[in-house]
Amino acid sequence: MLNTIYIALGSNIGDRQYYLDSAIEALAVYDDIEVMQVSTYINTPAVSKITQPDFLNAVNEQLVWDFQNATESVKDDSTIKVVIIAGEGRGFCAGADLSERKASWKGSKDALIRGYKPFFENIVNMPKPVIGSISGPAAGIGAAIAMSCDLRIMSEDSYILSVFSNIALVPDGGLSWYLPKYMGYSKAYEYAIEAKKITAEECLKYGIANKVVSSDKLESKTLEWAKKLAKRSSQSLEHTKKLMRESLAVSYWDTFQNEAEIQNELTASSQNREAVKAFLEKREPNFD
Repeated sequence: MLNTIYIALGSNIGDRQYYLDSAIEALAVYDDIEVMQVSTYINTPAVSKITQPDFLNAVNEQLVWDFQNATESVKDDSTIKVVIIAGEGRGFCAGADLSERKASWKGSKDALIRGYKPFFENIVNMPKPVIGSISGPAAGIGAAIAMSCDLRIMSEDSYILSVFSNIALVPDGGLSWYLPKYMGYSKAYEYAIEAKKITAEECLKYGIANKVVSSDKLESKTLEWAKKLAKRSSQSLEHTKKLMRESLAVSYWDTFQNEAEIQNELTASSQNREAVKAFLEKREPNFD
Protein backbone atom coordinates (compact mmCIF):
# COMPACT_ATOMS: atom_id res chain seq x y z
CA MET A 1 0.00 0.00 0.00
CA LEU A 2 1.41 3.39 -1.03
CA ASN A 3 0.80 6.40 1.20
CA THR A 4 1.79 10.00 0.55
CA ILE A 5 2.81 11.87 3.69
CA TYR A 6 3.66 15.56 4.05
CA ILE A 7 6.18 16.39 6.77
CA ALA A 8 6.89 19.90 8.06
CA LEU A 9 10.39 20.36 9.44
CA GLY A 10 11.80 23.30 11.37
CA SER A 11 15.05 24.24 13.10
CA ASN A 12 16.06 27.25 15.17
CA ILE A 13 19.50 26.33 16.52
CA GLY A 14 22.94 26.57 14.89
CA ASP A 15 23.29 25.67 11.21
CA ARG A 16 19.56 25.26 10.61
CA GLN A 17 19.75 24.33 6.94
CA TYR A 18 22.32 21.62 7.72
CA TYR A 19 20.01 20.10 10.34
CA LEU A 20 17.05 20.16 7.96
CA ASP A 21 19.09 18.58 5.18
CA SER A 22 20.35 15.91 7.60
CA ALA A 23 16.80 15.09 8.66
CA ILE A 24 15.75 14.65 5.02
CA GLU A 25 18.79 12.45 4.33
CA ALA A 26 17.93 10.33 7.38
CA LEU A 27 14.44 9.69 5.99
CA ALA A 28 15.86 8.57 2.66
CA VAL A 29 17.91 5.83 4.34
CA TYR A 30 14.82 3.67 4.82
CA ASP A 31 14.00 1.41 1.87
CA ASP A 32 10.26 1.84 2.29
CA ILE A 33 10.46 5.66 2.33
CA GLU A 34 10.91 7.69 -0.82
CA VAL A 35 11.46 11.45 -0.52
CA MET A 36 9.62 12.67 -3.59
CA GLN A 37 9.84 16.45 -3.25
CA VAL A 38 11.41 19.04 -0.93
CA SER A 39 10.12 22.60 -0.61
CA THR A 40 12.27 25.72 -0.53
CA TYR A 41 13.61 26.98 2.80
CA ILE A 42 11.69 29.81 4.47
CA ASN A 43 13.35 32.05 7.05
CA THR A 44 11.10 33.65 9.66
CA PRO A 45 12.01 36.03 12.50
CA ALA A 46 13.32 34.43 15.67
CA VAL A 47 10.76 34.69 18.47
CA SER A 48 11.91 34.31 22.06
CA LYS A 49 9.00 33.97 24.48
CA ILE A 50 9.05 34.43 28.23
CA THR A 51 7.04 31.35 29.14
CA GLN A 52 5.39 30.95 32.51
CA PRO A 53 1.81 32.01 31.71
CA ASP A 54 0.20 30.69 34.90
CA PHE A 55 2.14 33.37 36.78
CA LEU A 56 1.75 36.05 34.09
CA ASN A 57 5.27 35.12 32.97
CA ALA A 58 7.00 35.90 36.25
CA VAL A 59 10.74 35.26 35.94
CA ASN A 60 12.28 32.46 37.99
CA GLU A 61 15.92 31.33 37.91
CA GLN A 62 15.40 28.71 35.22
CA LEU A 63 13.82 31.31 32.94
CA VAL A 64 16.85 33.55 33.46
CA TRP A 65 19.20 30.79 32.26
CA ASP A 66 16.84 29.91 29.40
CA PHE A 67 16.75 33.52 28.31
CA GLN A 68 20.54 33.78 28.46
CA ASN A 69 20.84 30.70 26.23
CA ALA A 70 18.14 31.83 23.80
CA THR A 71 19.60 35.30 23.27
CA GLU A 72 23.12 33.88 22.99
CA SER A 73 22.09 31.33 20.35
CA VAL A 74 20.54 33.93 18.01
CA LYS A 75 23.02 36.75 18.61
CA ASP A 76 25.63 35.69 16.06
CA ASP A 77 23.39 33.67 13.73
CA SER A 78 23.63 35.63 10.47
CA THR A 79 20.62 33.82 9.01
CA ILE A 80 18.37 35.48 11.64
CA LYS A 81 17.74 39.10 10.69
CA VAL A 82 15.29 40.21 13.41
CA VAL A 83 14.55 38.94 16.93
CA ILE A 84 11.17 39.20 18.67
CA ILE A 85 10.73 38.94 22.44
CA ALA A 86 7.18 38.22 23.56
CA GLY A 87 5.31 36.76 26.51
CA GLU A 88 3.21 33.60 26.41
CA GLY A 89 -0.43 33.98 27.37
CA ARG A 90 -2.03 37.01 29.06
CA GLY A 91 1.02 39.17 29.72
CA PHE A 92 4.54 40.06 28.66
CA CYS A 93 6.22 39.62 32.05
CA ALA A 94 4.98 40.40 35.56
CA GLY A 95 8.47 40.67 37.04
CA ALA A 96 10.51 38.35 39.24
CA ASP A 97 8.79 35.31 40.72
CA LEU A 98 8.64 36.31 44.40
CA SER A 99 7.38 32.86 45.38
CA GLU A 100 10.61 31.14 44.31
CA ARG A 101 12.46 29.72 47.32
CA LYS A 102 15.18 27.46 45.86
CA ALA A 103 17.15 29.81 43.61
CA SER A 104 20.94 29.63 43.71
CA TRP A 105 21.40 33.41 43.85
CA LYS A 106 23.54 34.77 46.67
CA GLY A 107 21.40 37.85 47.02
CA SER A 108 19.87 40.36 44.61
CA LYS A 109 23.20 41.66 43.32
CA ASP A 110 24.29 38.16 42.31
CA ALA A 111 20.98 37.56 40.55
CA LEU A 112 21.25 40.82 38.61
CA ILE A 113 24.96 40.62 37.71
CA ARG A 114 25.38 36.89 37.14
CA GLY A 115 21.87 36.09 35.97
CA TYR A 116 20.15 39.03 34.30
CA LYS A 117 23.04 41.17 33.06
CA PRO A 118 24.34 38.68 30.44
CA PHE A 119 21.03 38.45 28.59
CA PHE A 120 20.52 42.23 28.79
CA GLU A 121 23.99 42.54 27.24
CA ASN A 122 22.95 40.08 24.53
CA ILE A 123 19.91 42.21 23.68
CA VAL A 124 21.80 45.51 23.68
CA ASN A 125 24.78 44.12 21.72
CA MET A 126 22.68 41.99 19.36
CA PRO A 127 23.80 42.96 15.81
CA LYS A 128 20.19 43.03 14.65
CA PRO A 129 16.93 44.67 15.77
CA VAL A 130 15.19 43.25 18.83
CA ILE A 131 11.44 43.91 18.90
CA GLY A 132 9.54 43.73 22.18
CA SER A 133 5.99 42.54 21.49
CA ILE A 134 4.19 43.59 24.65
CA SER A 135 0.80 42.37 25.81
CA GLY A 136 -0.66 42.95 29.28
CA PRO A 137 1.79 43.90 32.04
CA ALA A 138 5.50 44.49 31.58
CA ALA A 139 6.27 45.01 35.26
CA GLY A 140 9.37 45.00 37.46
CA ILE A 141 12.22 43.21 35.70
CA GLY A 142 9.72 42.62 32.87
CA ALA A 143 9.57 46.39 32.34
CA ALA A 144 13.37 46.44 32.13
CA ILE A 145 13.31 43.63 29.55
CA ALA A 146 10.77 45.55 27.49
CA MET A 147 12.78 48.78 27.71
CA SER A 148 16.02 47.03 26.71
CA CYS A 149 14.53 46.07 23.33
CA ASP A 150 15.37 48.31 20.38
CA LEU A 151 11.76 48.64 19.27
CA ARG A 152 8.43 48.09 21.02
CA ILE A 153 4.98 47.28 19.73
CA MET A 154 2.28 47.22 22.41
CA SER A 155 -1.31 46.04 22.61
CA GLU A 156 -3.86 48.66 23.64
CA ASP A 157 -4.33 47.06 27.06
CA SER A 158 -0.63 46.68 27.87
CA TYR A 159 1.45 48.83 30.18
CA ILE A 160 4.93 49.39 31.62
CA LEU A 161 5.14 49.39 35.41
CA SER A 162 8.04 50.07 37.77
CA VAL A 163 6.43 48.19 40.63
CA PHE A 164 9.46 48.07 42.94
CA SER A 165 8.37 50.81 45.36
CA ASN A 166 5.37 48.66 46.32
CA ILE A 167 7.78 46.25 48.00
CA ALA A 168 10.17 48.93 49.32
CA LEU A 169 12.80 48.43 46.60
CA VAL A 170 14.33 50.52 43.80
CA PRO A 171 14.02 49.91 40.04
CA ASP A 172 16.60 47.52 38.62
CA GLY A 173 17.64 45.93 35.35
CA GLY A 174 18.59 49.41 34.12
CA LEU A 175 15.06 50.78 34.48
CA SER A 176 16.34 53.83 36.42
CA TRP A 177 18.40 54.69 33.32
CA TYR A 178 15.77 53.98 30.66
CA LEU A 179 12.71 55.75 32.08
CA PRO A 180 14.27 59.23 32.58
CA LYS A 181 15.69 59.03 29.03
CA TYR A 182 12.16 58.82 27.64
CA MET A 183 10.01 60.59 30.22
CA GLY A 184 12.36 63.11 31.80
CA TYR A 185 13.60 62.88 35.38
CA SER A 186 10.60 64.32 37.23
CA LYS A 187 7.90 62.31 35.46
CA ALA A 188 9.94 59.08 35.59
CA TYR A 189 10.56 59.60 39.31
CA GLU A 190 6.84 60.18 39.92
CA TYR A 191 5.79 57.01 38.09
CA ALA A 192 8.49 54.96 39.85
CA ILE A 193 7.85 56.03 43.45
CA GLU A 194 4.07 55.83 43.04
CA ALA A 195 4.25 52.57 41.04
CA LYS A 196 1.96 54.05 38.37
CA LYS A 197 1.21 52.22 35.16
CA ILE A 198 2.55 53.79 31.97
CA THR A 199 -0.30 52.89 29.65
CA ALA A 200 0.24 51.96 26.01
CA GLU A 201 -1.16 55.33 24.97
CA GLU A 202 1.26 57.14 27.30
CA CYS A 203 4.11 54.96 26.06
CA LEU A 204 3.34 56.08 22.52
CA LYS A 205 3.33 59.73 23.66
CA TYR A 206 6.70 59.41 25.42
CA GLY A 207 8.30 57.48 22.55
CA ILE A 208 8.59 54.28 24.59
CA ALA A 209 6.24 52.49 22.18
CA ASN A 210 6.77 52.66 18.42
CA LYS A 211 3.36 51.21 17.65
CA VAL A 212 0.15 50.43 19.54
CA VAL A 213 -2.31 47.92 18.09
CA SER A 214 -5.38 46.00 19.20
CA SER A 215 -4.72 42.89 21.28
CA ASP A 216 -6.02 40.51 18.63
CA LYS A 217 -3.59 41.92 16.05
CA LEU A 218 -0.45 42.16 18.19
CA GLU A 219 1.17 38.92 17.01
CA SER A 220 0.36 39.40 13.32
CA LYS A 221 1.43 43.05 13.31
CA THR A 222 4.66 42.18 15.12
CA LEU A 223 5.54 39.50 12.56
CA GLU A 224 4.57 41.82 9.71
CA TRP A 225 6.94 44.49 11.05
CA ALA A 226 9.75 41.99 11.63
CA LYS A 227 9.46 40.57 8.10
CA LYS A 228 9.55 44.09 6.67
CA LEU A 229 12.73 44.91 8.60
CA ALA A 230 14.31 41.58 7.63
CA LYS A 231 14.25 42.64 3.98
CA ARG A 232 16.42 45.65 4.70
CA SER A 233 20.22 45.79 4.67
CA SER A 234 21.61 43.75 7.58
CA GLN A 235 24.76 45.87 7.75
CA SER A 236 22.70 49.06 7.92
CA LEU A 237 20.49 47.61 10.67
CA GLU A 238 23.51 46.44 12.66
CA HIS A 239 25.66 49.55 12.43
CA THR A 240 22.81 52.04 12.86
CA LYS A 241 21.88 50.26 16.08
CA LYS A 242 25.49 50.31 17.25
CA LEU A 243 25.92 54.01 16.46
CA MET A 244 22.69 55.06 18.16
CA ARG A 245 23.21 52.87 21.23
CA GLU A 246 26.74 54.25 21.68
CA SER A 247 25.60 57.85 21.08
CA LEU A 248 23.76 57.73 24.42
CA ALA A 249 27.11 57.58 26.23
CA VAL A 250 29.42 59.69 24.03
CA SER A 251 29.58 63.24 22.67
CA TYR A 252 28.18 64.58 19.40
CA TRP A 253 31.65 64.80 17.87
CA ASP A 254 32.52 61.24 18.93
CA THR A 255 29.35 60.06 17.20
CA PHE A 256 30.21 62.16 14.14
CA GLN A 257 33.64 60.48 13.97
CA ASN A 258 32.17 57.00 14.45
CA GLU A 259 29.65 57.62 11.65
CA ALA A 260 32.43 58.71 9.29
CA GLU A 261 34.50 55.59 9.99
CA ILE A 262 31.62 53.15 9.57
CA GLN A 263 30.34 54.97 6.48
CA ASN A 264 33.79 54.63 4.93
CA GLU A 265 33.74 50.90 5.70
CA LEU A 266 30.27 50.29 4.23
CA THR A 267 30.56 52.45 1.11
CA ALA A 268 31.08 50.24 -1.96
CA SER A 269 30.21 47.09 0.04
CA SER A 270 28.18 44.45 -1.79
CA GLN A 271 24.99 45.53 -0.03
CA ASN A 272 25.65 49.18 -0.81
CA ARG A 273 26.25 48.35 -4.49
CA GLU A 274 23.05 46.31 -4.64
CA ALA A 275 21.02 49.08 -2.97
CA VAL A 276 22.32 51.75 -5.35
CA LYS A 277 21.74 49.50 -8.36
CA ALA A 278 18.19 48.73 -7.21
CA PHE A 279 17.49 52.43 -6.71
CA LEU A 280 18.64 53.25 -10.24
CA GLU A 281 16.66 50.33 -11.66
CA LYS A 282 13.55 51.34 -9.65
CA ARG A 283 13.17 47.98 -7.89
CA GLU A 284 13.42 46.57 -4.38
CA PRO A 285 16.97 45.57 -3.36
CA ASN A 286 17.75 41.92 -2.66
CA PHE A 287 20.23 41.57 0.20
CA ASP A 288 20.10 37.76 0.54
